[in-house]
Amino acid sequence: MSTPVCKLVRIKAQPGLADRLHQALMVLETATRREVGCVEFAFFRALSDQESFVLLEHFVDEAALAFHMAQPHTREFFAAQLVASVKAIDVSAVT
Repeated sequence: MSTPVCKLVRIKAQPGLADRLHQALMVLETATRREVGCVEFAFFRALSDQESFVLLEHFVDEAALAFHMAQPHTREFFAAQLVASVKAIDVSAVT
């Protein structure tokens, strides 16, 4: 039996790039939701900090997450260098 991967991720934009990061996250969300192995992929702008976003990602297993990270849309997202920091919490045990 495979172990699901579920993470809560805080993403902070590079200074002054929050709106561009928001647009890039919308593109990434749409593409990721179509991936085999993606159960949930949704982001929200943080209420406490307009430069930050919260992402909930849930994949059926580590292989599905690895597949996601190798996809062109994921690589393009990170190559754009809009992200200042990423902090992830594994919440797989909670699901």
